[in-house]
Amino acid sequence: MKNGLLLLVFTLRSVALCGQWSVSTLPGEPSIRAIDASGSHNIWISGSNGGIFVTADGGQTWENRCPEEFSHLDFRGIAVLADSVVVAMSAGDGSEGRAVVIKTTDKGRTWRKVLEKNEKGVFFDTIRFKSPWTGYLLGDPIDAFPYLLKTVDAGETWVRVGNLPEINDGEASFAASNSCITTSGDNVWFHTQNRIFHSFNSGEYWQVHNSLFLKGASQGIFGIFAIDPYTLIAVGGNYLPHKEPVLQYAHSGSGGQAWYTSKEYWKVGLTECVGVFGAKKHLISVGTDGSALSRDGGFTWKPLDNESFHVVKCFGNTCMAAGARGRVGIIKPE
Repeated sequence: MKNGLLLLVFTLRSVALCGQWSVSTLPGEPSIRAIDASGSHNIWISGSNGGIFVTADGGQTWENRCPEEFSHLDFRGIAVLADSVVVAMSAGDGSEGRAVVIKTTDKGRTWRKVLEKNEKGVFFDTIRFKSPWTGYLLGDPIDAFPYLLKTVDAGETWVRVGNLPEINDGEASFAASNSCITTSGDNVWFHTQNRIFHSFNSGEYWQVHNSLFLKGASQGIFGIFAIDPYTLIAVGGNYLPHKEPVLQYAHSGSGGQAWYTSKEYWKVGLTECVGVFGAKKHLISVGTDGSALSRDGGFTWKPLDNESFHVVKCFGNTCMAAGARGRVGIIKPE
């Protein structure tokens, strides 16, 4: 194990403005795909070119703590289990040595590999923990069933989840914003382009539900978010240039069994991620075609701007988003 780290520390001169993004750019302009935190004092983001960054001051300064030996990987998933414990997931073909999960227990000073899959076709999409010990990792299907792994020892060991419904031909998930899995209590959901897989008992038994999204190689659901054990928000679109309207938002009040949307949410563009902010738990969404706000639990959405981001996470009344070309934005929506 090499202990050399990319210790790049830099300052983002940005201030969170009310109702307006304050945007800065990380050196090297990595594409950021994931945000997680153990609080506003310990925020981690990750992405391409060995990007595993941490801030302790709300995004004013950042440090890249990726080990040099992993600096070629695209870390599209990150999970913060405690102030000093973080796991990062690399997306890429297993046969090329890119399907990797690494872990630190000392705030990123040293890292070790805890999972590597070398089979051709293995491609990790999302990593999500429902507790500091129990987590799930979703990858593209490599046989007749979804490829879902589970850990119960804080990422030290991973076992493939069985008893899943069969996958359909051409069905997969998008490694877009580390948002293909969501949890609430013992409920676990993950999605493909157009279907929702749900377990109410931490993965022992599964059901599958259809959504309102259409399946395509570049279109469908890009993120799912549990507000509570019954309320879900799904967002999506098409990541390729297109002229035909595609579904952006859908809402479920039945744990994913039935879905609601409106014709105004069929439009050109892509929505990838949702954050919850404020005491009233309002919502903010981001995507490559702009951000939007919902003040009624996701039933209706009002466009905010056309800023492009892949991922968002909120802390109290402040939200942080990040995306392509190293762009990091901070906003106070209320």
